[in-house]
Amino acid sequence: MSPTATDRRTTPVHRTTFALGEEVVPYTYGDRCTEELLALLADQLTGVDQVLLVHDAVAGDLARRVAEGLSAQVPVQSLACTAREELKTLSTVLALAEEAVAGGTTRGSVVVALGGGLVGNVAGMVAATLFRGLPLVHLPTTPVAAFDAVLSAKQGVNLAAGKNMVGTFWTPRSVWCDLDWLRGVDERQVLTGTAEMAKNVLAVVPEREDDLLTAVAGLGDERSDALVRLLQIGVDAKAPALRVDPHERREALVFEYGHTAGHAMELASRGALSHGEAVGWGMLVAAQVGRRLGHLDDAAVAAHARVLAPLGVRGEAPPALDRALVQRLLLRDNKRGYLPGSGPDVVPMVLLDGLGSALADDAGRPLVPVPTALVHEALDAVLGAA
Repeated sequence: MSPTATDRRTTPVHRTTFALGEEVVPYTYGDRCTEELLALLADQLTGVDQVLLVHDAVAGDLARRVAEGLSAQVPVQSLACTAREELKTLSTVLALAEEAVAGGTTRGSVVVALGGGLVGNVAGMVAATLFRGLPLVHLPTTPVAAFDAVLSAKQGVNLAAGKNMVGTFWTPRSVWCDLDWLRGVDERQVLTGTAEMAKNVLAVVPEREDDLLTAVAGLGDERSDALVRLLQIGVDAKAPALRVDPHERREALVFEYGHTAGHAMELASRGALSHGEAVGWGMLVAAQVGRRLGHLDDAAVAAHARVLAPLGVRGEAPPALDRALVQRLLLRDNKRGYLPGSGPDVVPMVLLDGLGSALADDAGRPLVPVPTALVHEALDAVLGAA
């Protein structure tokens, strides 16, 4: 789905769309265009009695800028959210909802999420549940949010047992992003956040590998179109599957590639690995599983290394993790239960039988039951002596 430019004589923004089932979500973006974006967004808030701005606590300056840009049209209540996995809970959602209502949020309000994927999920849960549903608008400020997390109706928070085990589906009304916001993220986070685009290339659109590698090489050059390329890869890869499977329970489960081992490694690292980085390592594990089962050849496994190495996910420098903890967490993956008989001896995984081609079960779900012992072997192969 290729973006089209708006009238560049008046504002340097572009528009594209993506469909979640029958609902079409507009995505408006540009570079160094915050004022233009906020003016356009404010024009759409006619009749709204309040904007509930849920923002990353470290994005206070941008939150104030957003609030000022919208407040001429509608009152804004700003609530800070600390973006830490251990705080991505229902308790945080309830605390924000209590504060929101005390501050004047009503059924006539709109929730605006400003931050990365974690803040977007927490704000999404507030929007989906407060007054049984308020409109949700995303303003993503990290690469993983802008190019992946906001392209979804999934909203969720964690349990002690694992990631995203409590949640619902709530389609955003719109997405707005000044790509310049993403430059405020440190270089390591930019690279590891791009791992979700590497996932899309390996699992869905392998023909976009050169685009991805060109974009990664250009991330340090503010004059390059690197961020636009990454956004386009995200939309182009996810849009077809999300159009037919907006709840991501069949075809769109392919976007869980790398997440089974990745989520376990992320939780076991206790914050040392970002989500994107962990998914990158999870894809290396999935590739090893695929090779051991005879589905992936050496060239496909090498492609994983080639795409992920520029993002800092290099097989020769694995993270030091508690291997036993990773193994225990694997058994709590939130895809467990999709396949009948998924006991402790089996781990449901998204696997590839070639680049851009996922193995599927009889129901069309890209899930394969893998012996737990084999997954442990693949983990050992990837993590080495770490």
